[in-house]
Amino acid sequence: MGTISDVLYCARDWIGYSRWTDPEEGTVFGRWFAEKTGEPYFGVSGVPYCAMFASYCLDWAGVPCAGMPSAYCPDIVNAGREAGCTPYNEDAEPGDLVLFDWGGDGLADHIGIVEENHPDEGYMTTIEGNTSSGSAGSQSNGGVVARRQRGYGSICCVVRPSYDGVSTAPIEGGSGDNSGSEASDSGSSAGLDVDGVWGPATTCAVQSALGTPVDGIVSGQSTSLDACNRGGLSSESWQHGGGGSYMVEALQSKIGVDADGYFGPDTCRALQSYLGTYADGYVDYPSNMVRELQRRLNDNAF
Repeated sequence: MGTISDVLYCARDWIGYSRWTDPEEGTVFGRWFAEKTGEPYFGVSGVPYCAMFASYCLDWAGVPCAGMPSAYCPDIVNAGREAGCTPYNEDAEPGDLVLFDWGGDGLADHIGIVEENHPDEGYMTTIEGNTSSGSAGSQSNGGVVARRQRGYGSICCVVRPSYDGVSTAPIEGGSGDNSGSEASDSGSSAGLDVDGVWGPATTCAVQSALGTPVDGIVSGQSTSLDACNRGGLSSESWQHGGGGSYMVEALQSKIGVDADGYFGPDTCRALQSYLGTYADGYVDYPSNMVRELQRRLNDNAF
């Protein structure tokens, strides 16, 4: 199981996401939830996604929680209370789920993830999906992922997930090498650092999984690589040239796009969709797409 750091790392990485600029139907979290539950409804536009965002972050980190995954806040409250994992507001800790009742009718309207708790001042700093970035706009259906400060008066319940295990997320503010080129001794099948950077170790794992020659190098790439790479594809592994790459060709065949051997925005979007991450055609530094790929390779699930 994952840790508090894993959940917060995932949540922080999505700050700034907006359903209004998502190029596909619905939201990335709704599409993920629809695939996970087999219910297409959740993947369409207009479905509130705050609970699905919290579910996504917990699932990404491998952290179980009473009532999760869920798309309905009152069910999470009920499950948390039944499981006896609902601490007082003053005792809330980073990584806990916090639910809000805006109207005071006894039903939870919205959910976030606690980033900081300030009991002396009576408020929490949270990361929330489907809110607004400020006091203007809808607080529970604003469409963006944002960091907010919420007073205790609007909180109806805190639910604590079951945290355990060793963090796979980079340490916030750490000074270590973040090249993504070295494998860790994690005891998992591929042994990759889940750091969101595609270096030689990740390439070797993909090559092995796809049955192509294993050398840690993605050779023969064209300028289409530059059109999608925002730093998440390490130059230690990804190289320009001509002729394309056997690994990329095999990858393209696996995810259902034209297998020309060149990695560009179209292949990137297809891989993002295949992995259930936000499909914008860019590989950021670090990249949610690459982290999910690394996690699946470690789990022998790619």
